[in-house]
Amino acid sequence: MSRLTTGTIAGPAGRLGFRRMEAEGKKRGELLFVHGAWSSSWYWEEHFMPFFAAAGFDVVALNLRGHGDSEGRLRLATINGYVDDVAAVAATLTNPVIIGHSMGGLIAQHYAVRHPVRGLALLASVPPWGAWLALWSVIRESPAKLIACTLAFDLKPIVADRDLARRLLFSREPSARDMDHLLHHLGSESYLAFLGMLFQRVTRRLPDHVPRFVLGAERDALFPPATVRATARALKTEAHLIPETSHTLTVEHRWRDAAEAILVWLDGYIPARPTADSNLNAG
Repeated sequence: MSRLTTGTIAGPAGRLGFRRMEAEGKKRGELLFVHGAWSSSWYWEEHFMPFFAAAGFDVVALNLRGHGDSEGRLRLATINGYVDDVAAVAATLTNPVIIGHSMGGLIAQHYAVRHPVRGLALLASVPPWGAWLALWSVIRESPAKLIACTLAFDLKPIVADRDLARRLLFSREPSARDMDHLLHHLGSESYLAFLGMLFQRVTRRLPDHVPRFVLGAERDALFPPATVRATARALKTEAHLIPETSHTLTVEHRWRDAAEAILVWLDGYIPARPTADSNLNAG
């Protein structure tokens, strides 16, 4: 099995940390993972990265500014700033496929309409017109906390509320077994980035020649099937839904269902050919 290594590069707002696994056997290409809100590269490390390294891909997961071991003032972070972080890491790779989850999917969309990409995959991600469903959830669950966040210019009042965070981030199905999986990782997210999720639409069209893949779940409360299908239509592709799963897609069989679906797409649309070595050096 490939060994997980860590490293840093210079980013627009300070040093950017990343995690990397080398491809096992013949190298097919490179994947760059972009995590979502209240998260970091840990989302990809335990399951997704070993899976795709074993499938022949060099895999890299960055920590956006202010997340994980990356520098930068999180409170001032914006969607555009996060796109710049992705660009800094992608520039050290050889035409990677970008895979984004949650808010990372919106960041990936903004990146893909500005920079060349080999392919774009969205996993339970914010649609190109913004995270309006998330805003409605916040208003419905706790309008007072949303007002506090606005006055403080920081989402900590919401994120620090474990019960509210659980209801916002996870399926409302009481039998779901992974409701607490993310809670010990939660931290404050930038309110500017939250506004960006709501109002900064992806207005440019992704070039028609770029392969794209949109993946969701049938019982996802935050990114329901209707939203996933609408996102796919906006990207001029077909939506794919995993049955009987929840938002995190990381526990037990759920992460594997998502990873296998993405791999089938890669097998069909991304040529299985070796690429030149990248110049991203793990430390």
